[in-house]
Amino acid sequence: MAVRNGQVTSAHPIMVSVCFLDLSCVSYDRITSEDLLAQRRGVLMPAIEAVVFDLDGLILDSETPEYLAWQAVYDRYGLEFPRAAWLENVGRNDGPFDPLAPFRVTGSPASPADITALWQERRDALLRDYLTPLPGVVRLIDEVKRLGLRTAVASSTRLARVRSLLGKLGLDKRFDALAGGDEVGRAKPAPDVYLLAARRLDVRPEACVALEDSENGVRAATSAGMRCIAVPSALTRGMNFSGADLVVASLAEVTPEMIAALSAHSPA
Repeated sequence: MAVRNGQVTSAHPIMVSVCFLDLSCVSYDRITSEDLLAQRRGVLMPAIEAVVFDLDGLILDSETPEYLAWQAVYDRYGLEFPRAAWLENVGRNDGPFDPLAPFRVTGSPASPADITALWQERRDALLRDYLTPLPGVVRLIDEVKRLGLRTAVASSTRLARVRSLLGKLGLDKRFDALAGGDEVGRAKPAPDVYLLAARRLDVRPEACVALEDSENGVRAATSAGMRCIAVPSALTRGMNFSGADLVVASLAEVTPEMIAALSAHSPA
């Protein structure tokens, strides 16, 4: 099997070698697309039945316009936006960092409502330039579905927003299940939204591989019992991804072969 631009072009075997964060490696010198289908039937290795995608920062870069919008709002009032504190919010919906805090104090130059409206206006203007799937997203969805794996989105954001963004990206028909942060009691890094996605897929969490761009997301996925591949964004690259099974620079690097090798890896 040859892989060109992420596409499987034949059924001839190649060497696949994947090394994990615990320094163990899995290598296969004979793995083909037929092998991957057999793997799903439990012939070769513990079967992976589904791939679960995060949304923001993984399927599309919606985090950069959010960050730039807050930075612009703070600049307007002569304030420095605390990027490190804001990053604590990435991947969760319970907002441990409150960006409106400086505007809640007596004598603030603007009300929290006005600041929120200003931020939303700036974010929406920026988001138009980011409304495109990130590299590797569409290819990977197509490849894993061709192999019979199910797909889902598990996001901290509201389910209505998940559906809206996927619709704008033309991806709303490509997933078998969706799970939003407003449907569960606990936000990431709790496992709730990933467990909900697995239930809607009718797949055990242990048979899922999650794809995440944030530390909170990795913790949520692994707490749910899923394997996890971390795909840090430009904003999240400095986070601690030691809990992930694999860390890659881009989703364009993730292949069905890599997912198959991951399914054979036993976590430490």
